[in-house]
Amino acid sequence: MRLSVLGSGAAFSGCGCNAGYLVDGAVLVDCGAPVNVMAHRLRATVSDVRLILLTHFHADHTFGLPMVLGALSSRRRDDRAPLVIAGPVGTREYVQRLLLAGYGTHILGLVGSEVQPDYVALQDGSDVELAGYRVRAHAVVHSTGPSLAYALTDAAGATVGFSGDSTQCAGLLRALSGCDAFVCECTGWDGPVPGGHLWAGEVEQLVRAHPRTTFVLSHMDERRELRGALVAHDLLTLDIAPRAEEQG
Repeated sequence: MRLSVLGSGAAFSGCGCNAGYLVDGAVLVDCGAPVNVMAHRLRATVSDVRLILLTHFHADHTFGLPMVLGALSSRRRDDRAPLVIAGPVGTREYVQRLLLAGYGTHILGLVGSEVQPDYVALQDGSDVELAGYRVRAHAVVHSTGPSLAYALTDAAGATVGFSGDSTQCAGLLRALSGCDAFVCECTGWDGPVPGGHLWAGEVEQLVRAHPRTTFVLSHMDERRELRGALVAHDLLTLDIAPRAEEQG
């Protein structure tokens, strides 16, 4: 499984683009980053994206969607894969409002007729097959609205998890269980952060408790080091192998 970080910065920081992660060029987790541009720099294309997973509906995780969907609507159908958009309950309505607010009824109709995305509502405990991947969803505690953490498993058995924005809660720990790599927010460094976020002290506890999991820190206000974890930067790309393969 190949994981690429499109955006490693927190909502209002300047240390990286907003949240966005690409898996195997086919799965987009969150869409706050300028995905079209960042994917091009990785020699990838949004036309290959088959699944978009949204952790929650905040702007820094979703406001790139109109550009991605608009780009897909301009591609010939035989040049792009069928698309599933999955996220918390209300995802279809949220995406349609976002398209309408961003570009009006024309783009809303164009996406509906040319892209024809399938929408899937996920909730705590969802365990489904989407676009050839097993997707497990776990409800986490964030500031407002439904928020989900994910664990994504490919056909070879490699699993990468995504915290989204979350406090240290039961859902976060469930999402972490069994992950080979975990993209974990680390919004603050010196102390707790308001709004339902993780900070470095809490992340250190998670790293110590899960020594076999590779932690990739993202959603940061600034970039510092944290023992036992990789600190992401935009365009960081990692190949994730399942644990059984690593053990030989």
